[in-house]
Amino acid sequence: MSRPVLIVSHLTLALVTAACAAAPVSSVTSQPALAGYFDCVRETGVAISAHRAQSADDQAENSVGAIEATGRAIPGAIVEIDAALTRDGQLVLMHDDTLDRTTTGTGRVADLTFDEVRRARLTATDGTVLQAPPPTLGEALDAAGRVGAIASIDLKPADEAATLVLARKVVDAVRQAEAADRVILITYSAEAARAVAAMAPEMMISAGLNDLAGLEGLNPPQILAWTGTRAPRPALWQALETGGVEAQFGTLGAPGRRLDDIYAADGDVSEYRDLVRDGVAVIATDTPMAVMGVLEVEVRAAARCTR
Repeated sequence: MSRPVLIVSHLTLALVTAACAAAPVSSVTSQPALAGYFDCVRETGVAISAHRAQSADDQAENSVGAIEATGRAIPGAIVEIDAALTRDGQLVLMHDDTLDRTTTGTGRVADLTFDEVRRARLTATDGTVLQAPPPTLGEALDAAGRVGAIASIDLKPADEAATLVLARKVVDAVRQAEAADRVILITYSAEAARAVAAMAPEMMISAGLNDLAGLEGLNPPQILAWTGTRAPRPALWQALETGGVEAQFGTLGAPGRRLDDIYAADGDVSEYRDLVRDGVAVIATDTPMAVMGVLEVEVRAAARCTR
């Protein structure tokens, strides 16, 4: 499908210029602080990324409680969280477009003010209503910092312009929190990956890659390659390793069809070990404690890498 390249390029340039102007020059480096950390992870073990930060059903998705509990339970945990903008331009955490599924509130986040969103209370996966509102991104970053976790911030796919507006807000918030050395920014297109990488050269970028050619226009040390959720791809993972790029693979997804469930069906989840053997540096999962149970030695080894 053809894209309006000229329009996107102009928008991207404007956003990159604004984002860079908002940050001190000293915050921009030739390579993210986390680049060396993930090199070490690839060589020594594996990191676990907890989908929506959860590690148990009594936690709410995208909650401070989930971030802290997961970070305490899993050394070097990556907590994947979803950034969203309220009607008045404030950043909160919410996976869905609406509040309905995961809170006591209703309505589209984009149509509600920050105060309206904060009046809702989060609901845990087991149905328990928690006395906590959807957190701000700043609160989430603070929580991750308290437990030594890396925050992987999902810039949820929308049209290109909306994604980049959200990205600029997130980058500014991360810089304000002085958290650039402990975040990953998740992108969903080659165009977004290049624009966000230029906007935040001091931060790691998750970019979907099917081959080394996908790195065109990107700085390899800044990139974590997202390689899908379906079939393992050892040839790709090994090719990425030769290019100095760490591979991520997702075992998460719809209940019953995700690899987490398929692996667990026979009571033996040793397949996670196969992923590490074949070159995966980050396993993104809906069942992080199951992965930890199989790969504790590798996870603890990687967590000792210097950040």
